[in-house]
Amino acid sequence: MKLKKNEADYFQYAVKELIDDKIDLHFSRTVKVDDCGGYFDPLNKELKVAIWNKYWFYIFIHEFNHYKQWKLKTKLWEAAEDIDFFNSYEARDVLPIQLMEQECDKMVLKDIKKWDLNGFENYIQESNSYHISYNNICNKKEFPKKGPFRFEEIVSLCPKDRFYKITELQHPKQKLYKLIDELCF
Repeated sequence: MKLKKNEADYFQYAVKELIDDKIDLHFSRTVKVDDCGGYFDPLNKELKVAIWNKYWFYIFIHEFNHYKQWKLKTKLWEAAEDIDFFNSYEARDVLPIQLMEQECDKMVLKDIKKWDLNGFENYIQESNSYHISYNNICNKKEFPKKGPFRFEEIVSLCPKDRFYKITELQHPKQKLYKLIDELCF
């Protein structure tokens, strides 16, 4: 993916901030890095992104905003920071993770608007599909093989003008839950 000027400017700004804070950057020439498209690891102070993943730039922006949550010590980040969800899959941990991810995506949305980044027309809907999928992840006790944001039939069932409310996160619509189960796992 070739970056446009405003995207390249954003990337340069983000990379500079990460380097200034001594965060190790790993841009892997693979489709996945450690079984996902990328992640921010605050313990090892590293941000990894698989650049052969066609969504690498979007992944980078999301993970950069996780870094910003950590740096700012947001309450939602700190509430979820010590949860080892992907080893325990505890139901009690789902909502704190969903809210931390939602906060991150709200920060991403601000960056999208501020930097006039393209290709994010359905970002709220796609984010909502990801947040709601944590219910499925908890019940299946595994990470989805495909992201729910890749399926129009899933994304179209999510609000496009607002993020989910807490009650909606806790009690997803059955049709949406079933579609995520069928298409993503």
